[in-house]
Amino acid sequence: MRVFFLAITIFLASFSGCFGEDAIEEIDPILVISEVSNATRGQYMTIEVDSNVEWTISRSPGAFFVDEFGVLRDAINFTLPAEQKSIEILILDTERETIELNVTAGSETWNATLLLEDSVEMMLVDGRRAYDTIDMLTTSYNNRWCAEASLHEGGAAYEAAAEAMAENMRDMGFDFVEVTRYDDDPAQLNVVGYNWGRINPDEYIVVGGHFDIAYMFTPPGGGTNEGANDDTSGSTVSLEMAQALAKMEFDHTVVAALWACEEEGLLGSLAYVAHLPENVSVKSYMNFDMVALNYPIIPPSEPLIGPGGEIFSATKYDWTISVAGANQTNMERMHDWVGTTIEDDLSYEPTEGNPITWQIAESCASDHCSFFSAGYPTFNFFSPGGDISFWQEWHSPSDTLEFMTAKAGGPAGMASGFNSLVWTSLDLFVRVDNAENFQGNWYDDGD
Repeated sequence: MRVFFLAITIFLASFSGCFGEDAIEEIDPILVISEVSNATRGQYMTIEVDSNVEWTISRSPGAFFVDEFGVLRDAINFTLPAEQKSIEILILDTERETIELNVTAGSETWNATLLLEDSVEMMLVDGRRAYDTIDMLTTSYNNRWCAEASLHEGGAAYEAAAEAMAENMRDMGFDFVEVTRYDDDPAQLNVVGYNWGRINPDEYIVVGGHFDIAYMFTPPGGGTNEGANDDTSGSTVSLEMAQALAKMEFDHTVVAALWACEEEGLLGSLAYVAHLPENVSVKSYMNFDMVALNYPIIPPSEPLIGPGGEIFSATKYDWTISVAGANQTNMERMHDWVGTTIEDDLSYEPTEGNPITWQIAESCASDHCSFFSAGYPTFNFFSPGGDISFWQEWHSPSDTLEFMTAKAGGPAGMASGFNSLVWTSLDLFVRVDNAENFQGNWYDDGD
């Protein structure tokens, strides 16, 4: 009898699920997506998605996803729950003609090829706005000489400009802005803005360029009033990055800086690194120094006459991005990130006249040295406009915005060069913010 009842029990169970448990009901996936055929470079776009199951969106290079916290993500595939009814995407200012998107929800799929068009409105970061900034700086805030130097007016013009830029950065929306006044080094008036990170507020990603310019009699050119290329150009790129980064969300703290007294020996950035709080580390630093003339600008075919009668006839405007400050594995990651950014995401096509190169190399010619010497990973952007431009302008009265703009073929040309810099920098910034297991030489993992 026991055998009979056991057999009956097993037989009946086959009709009622796994021994009384309800059978899992299969859901037929539904996927409905808003019609979309084009997108605008440098702007956010939203795609409406209606699915009754978890869905995954994939992208080609040239775009970043935005997560539920507003943080940009560099993932190629992004999976979302059925309750999520839209996805926001940042379209980079790429030279690609199209962006490919794919959505899968169970057995359902959707594909789209988005035709890209240029943005008439200002983009998230934009070389046109950067040109307006450098015009403002070289018109209203000249003679920004470091107070450490002894052969001028004591740094009053620099201090006034620093306070003005601090107010400008407050208006951008940073959580905190300061003009540093260290008790043991009061001349280092760095302008620094902070946007606190969501997850790792004690890990900083820093962008910066030096705000001081070469004072009178500085060799080799005798000093400058505008310092348009060295380094108002780098200050301009830092400020253009700042206006976007101040409003955005990131996992790590954003720091945007204008450094004091670089011309005296990197004094401002050295003081900043020396005064970092004990609990703070720098995940990466991006430096901009002499970044006026680069891709896609092509040197003029006819000679130009400079403000001091100089004859200018360049063969190329080269742009170099150097990485340093990490172990070999992480420096190779940084090197690969630059290649992915330049070649894949932004799809730049440099020529002999405007080459782009990237390398693993250390140099103490600018403020990045203050950071990699402390063991922090650095990206150094350098595009002075070729050897002829560099030697004509370096610490010289010829370093004016008017002369530099002429070398770029006009304001639109200059803006295009700034544009490639800020989009490259933003792309790399996102990759650093997303990166796991990425530290500099300061980090000791105990091995």
